[in-house]
Amino acid sequence: MKRLIPTIVLVVLCIGGFWYASSRDFFREKSPETPGLVAVNKDNVTGFTIHAGTTDIVIERKDNAWTMVKPSALPLTKEDADAWVDTFTSLKKDKMVTEAATDLGQFGLAEPKQRYTVKLAGGGEQTLEVGDATPVSGSSYAKLGGSSTVFQLADATLQLLAKQPIDFMEKTAVKVEYEKVRALTVQWQGASWTLTKAEPDKSSFEAKWKLGDRELAGTDATGYMDRAASLVTEQPVKKASEVAGLDHPDLRLTLKTTDDSGKEADTVYVGKAAGEFVWVVREGGEWAFAVPSGAVQELADQGKEKPTAETPKADGEAQPSGS
Repeated sequence: MKRLIPTIVLVVLCIGGFWYASSRDFFREKSPETPGLVAVNKDNVTGFTIHAGTTDIVIERKDNAWTMVKPSALPLTKEDADAWVDTFTSLKKDKMVTEAATDLGQFGLAEPKQRYTVKLAGGGEQTLEVGDATPVSGSSYAKLGGSSTVFQLADATLQLLAKQPIDFMEKTAVKVEYEKVRALTVQWQGASWTLTKAEPDKSSFEAKWKLGDRELAGTDATGYMDRAASLVTEQPVKKASEVAGLDHPDLRLTLKTTDDSGKEADTVYVGKAAGEFVWVVREGGEWAFAVPSGAVQELADQGKEKPTAETPKADGEAQPSGS
């Protein structure tokens, strides 16, 4: 019997190893990866067009910077435009419908409701056309421009393409580069405060700061800068020249920063209150951002003296009498 023990152990180990490998699909042939819908190198994309409603959006890239041509110029974020291109170039069909449709009208593709086109360096382009929704909710019929091959695409994917102009727009009114900040001054409707970095050689989180005469730890001081950085808008921007009264602003925010060589510079933002918004403009800047008045007030309130805890009275000291 003892002679059989090693054999039994070996058999058990083999069975266990086979079960483990089977559970990890080691013996199952992997299905081929679905090829991309378009063969486009995102670095070769020079622009794109979105037709998904009543307004066409046209965005072009030059010198690695994106510009909105239609419906009107807006300040854009590179990240949002790049993300749209990434989505387009990584598209994959969910399900083949027909490789040679003879009647595109039955799929809503004779006159597509949506068109998404990317323009390429050298003059080429690729277009995705989207028609009717499929009988099973969650997908729509689609095809590439110039092709009769019809397939299905998930509506969730299409929603990533069907953007509005404001989805590409820069929404941050005040740019804060924490490690470059040496001082932050906020003046709002007669009240003001200044946050100053007392240890400029340390990181913003490690340094000691001063708010007036009060000393603050870096972790607390960054909260003040967070408030400034959170002045964002969800409204369309307008030209700074269209905002009246900026020569007598209600808000003045100054960021003193230093560059890599140690040279200091001031960046000034001014704002004019108008109803429930404050139109914030960087001095010399082109665009005005409609920031909620409440956000500006919260920033201004940051500089108010924090209540201090009452010092416990020594034994024998008279306590206030209750009534």
